[in-house]
Amino acid sequence: MSDRAEKRRVLTAQDLSCIGQRLRILDPYGGVKPWDRDRLWAAVLDVHLEAETRADREAFRELVGALRVLDVLDRHFLRK
Repeated sequence: MSDRAEKRRVLTAQDLSCIGQRLRILDPYGGVKPWDRDRLWAAVLDVHLEAETRADREAFRELVGALRVLDVLDRHFLRK
């Protein structure tokens, strides 16, 4: 092991916005700029409440998966 401490990488809210924009799946639901985790989750949960078909429910699950990835980045790497 090295004596040097490992440097922790950090992201800014702007970085998360850029990553979220690359996930085109979120565009119809309010986008991600500026980064607002709560607004995104609210928009995706509205999709679930309005889901009527199997395709709607499948789209909801895909959106939740994308938001979970962004949440992990937010929790572990976003500069607070």
